[in-house]
Amino acid sequence: MTESTERRRRRPILRGAALWTVLVAVALACGLAVAAPTSPSPPATEDVAAASPAPGASARFDPYHGHVRGRAGKRRAQNGYNWSGYVAGGQAFTTSSATWTVPNISCSSEGDSVAEWVGLDGWSNDTVEQIGIQETCETGAPTFDNWYEFYPEPPVYFHDRVRPGDVIHAVARHISGTTYELSLTDETQGWKREKKLDGWSAANSSAEVIVESNHRMFPRFSRIDFTKARLNGSAPGAFGSINLWASSMGRQQNEVSELSGPELDGFSVAFLSE
Repeated sequence: MTESTERRRRRPILRGAALWTVLVAVALACGLAVAAPTSPSPPATEDVAAASPAPGASARFDPYHGHVRGRAGKRRAQNGYNWSGYVAGGQAFTTSSATWTVPNISCSSEGDSVAEWVGLDGWSNDTVEQIGIQETCETGAPTFDNWYEFYPEPPVYFHDRVRPGDVIHAVARHISGTTYELSLTDETQGWKREKKLDGWSAANSSAEVIVESNHRMFPRFSRIDFTKARLNGSAPGAFGSINLWASSMGRQQNEVSELSGPELDGFSVAFLSE
């Protein structure tokens, strides 16, 4: 899917050799002497390799500056750029939670990455309180890790054992005031991680259950099925949540299903393209 853009027609601009040819012709017609141009020194370039993060550096899971569109009761879907899943905004939110199964990953590029998470904020504001699982391809083979992030602070990794097929349950909660708590449980491996933070200031203006690629390059992943998705304790549809699908360069990268199940609290995210 692509978003339509309007482009104004512009007259061609002469540059380089084409411009020089025209100037020479004009000068000769006027009887003027013409000297050959000198080649300018190439501009200094930044050492990209030196500025690049070292292998294994922490990824960043940025907020998405979207806007709620559509009307309550109508299916609403839009381009989420590097976000796929469901988001609700327009009121105060205190909790976001969901259960899912860690997908199988097939790497096409070392830049491929995908993460599944639940969180608060990040929709039209500059903080996110989030926790989940990340799969990356930095070594050429998929690696799996658990993490949390209070954006714009960098993500923190727990490095517990995570494998494809593991059942994960995650909760992001605003307890009160400036106190937040994030929890992540691997029901297959038997571990649970929690992070409580005091003194954090956030808008609490959205809640989401998301599949994200921080580099906007997805590895091929098996379908990710979310169940028991809850925002403020209710199914996402109770808030007119928006169905987001990720895209890059005008190309839709994955597909997000309608909400399903007896309580309309489940959905799936399927890979379409890197």
